[in-house]
Amino acid sequence: MIAIICAMAEERDALLKMMKDARVIKGKKLLYHGSFLDNEYYKGNIEGKEVVLSRCGVGQVYASLCTSLLIEKFKPELVINLGCAGSLNENVHVGSIVVADKAAAWRLDVPGWKRNFDSQYSVVGCDEKAAAIASKIKGLGHVSVGGIVSADEFVYKKGQIKEIRRFYPEALCAEMEGFAIAAVCYAYQVPSSIIRSISDETLVSGNYKQFEFNLNAVCDAAAKLCSEIIKRY
Repeated sequence: MIAIICAMAEERDALLKMMKDARVIKGKKLLYHGSFLDNEYYKGNIEGKEVVLSRCGVGQVYASLCTSLLIEKFKPELVINLGCAGSLNENVHVGSIVVADKAAAWRLDVPGWKRNFDSQYSVVGCDEKAAAIASKIKGLGHVSVGGIVSADEFVYKKGQIKEIRRFYPEALCAEMEGFAIAAVCYAYQVPSSIIRSISDETLVSGNYKQFEFNLNAVCDAAAKLCSEIIKRY
């Protein structure tokens, strides 16, 4: 079984449209920002493969919690974190897709620990098989494989970008949940993949305001690539 975790409903629903024979399995009730997270699992098949799909909510705490619960419940062979992100590279534009080969916690800063993509403390490797499959898929736009960075911050300020580019200059995009999900998978010894469709370009002043305008289209693009990876995995 392959498990897919999304932070937002829009990201989840883009893939849910492709699922066949979906049935809902109720998860634990989780209090989330004053109300209850719709912690439901959608179990069905995509491209003939058994999958389970869930929404974790925004941020690293809920991403970690929901990943642990999902792994314990379903024992997947692969966990995919699917969603959108802001570009950090001049050649990665809105509508492009990034598949991570590694994820870094860019805000993690401890004396004596390296703060770059070579760090054993702030970086987790992602599944090489999924990344290799993604790099060979044609006809779904520009797909890049490389490093991503995560923190509980929506990246749009010059100071944020300057800090990321100082320590992680190779980073292709920034988002919020990827590292946490990959780190939990690492602890459980379950392969993980992170797929991010670009919703905004942090290097272009004010472009972050286009996030909501682009959201549904880029979620659909990410879901299409995800389904193709599932098909070939």
